[in-house]
Amino acid sequence: MKQLEPKYWYLKVHMDYEKKYLPFPLTAELVKVVVVGAIDIMFGELSSCLPLDVLKFNEKTGIVILRVPKDNYAKVRAALTVCPSMRVGKVDVPVIYTTQQASSCLLSLAGPERSVI
Repeated sequence: MKQLEPKYWYLKVHMDYEKKYLPFPLTAELVKVVVVGAIDIMFGELSSCLPLDVLKFNEKTGIVILRVPKDNYAKVRAALTVCPSMRVGKVDVPVIYTTQQASSCLLSLAGPERSVI
């Protein structure tokens, strides 16, 4: 039986930031701009052109579900790991990105989180 290769990787990322520093509320579109900006800072303009989708963003919890091509998964995760701030308008807001789950199957992000103690 032939096994299908996944085209995308899905990341469940928690954004920890102070809402009082934002000039306006975050939206899913703005989160995409912020994440692409983090990739641009680390890897340059060529890497920031990769197709990246924000599937879901919850402003109250700061949880973002991202879809990235499998070839660029490592770049996106590395950029989010080392990015110290996000540029919103003309303001740099300190942020900590924490990847809670990553999988090649979107359905696996719906289940309970597993943690190692």
